[in-house]
Amino acid sequence: MSVILLLGCKMHHKNNSEYKSVDLEKDDPSFLALKDTAQAHMKLFVDSVNAHGHDIKQYIFALKSDYVDKGTHEHMWSRIFSYQNGVFKGVFADSAYRLKNIKFDDSVSVKTEDVEDWSVHNSATHKTIGNFSEEYLKSKMKNSEKK
Repeated sequence: MSVILLLGCKMHHKNNSEYKSVDLEKDDPSFLALKDTAQAHMKLFVDSVNAHGHDIKQYIFALKSDYVDKGTHEHMWSRIFSYQNGVFKGVFADSAYRLKNIKFDDSVSVKTEDVEDWSVHNSATHKTIGNFSEEYLKSKMKNSEKK
């Protein structure tokens, strides 16, 4: 399983050093627990998108979800602009590392139950909420670099 790690919340292309790919075991229990945390706090994300999704200058809304092509999984971030009827709408914030059918800025729709992580960044206050998996993925990246 490959997971894209978003360091900070700048939403740049993968060639920017803000993005790293981290390989995890399939069904990694720690990663799945972090998804449960993100889901438990989903109302906060939905309410924030509904209140401020139109304000793309002050807010950056992002979510991570699993995308599959021919049995290959990649967990990727998308920038979100709206939420309606249980579906987030936005664009991919990155190009896939392994999947060939996903490109930076392609349109994306994600069901609420498919969200693995989410992040809200307020540019005015420089505060970010959510992004539950960041520290865990950073720790896995450090461990893999030691090998």
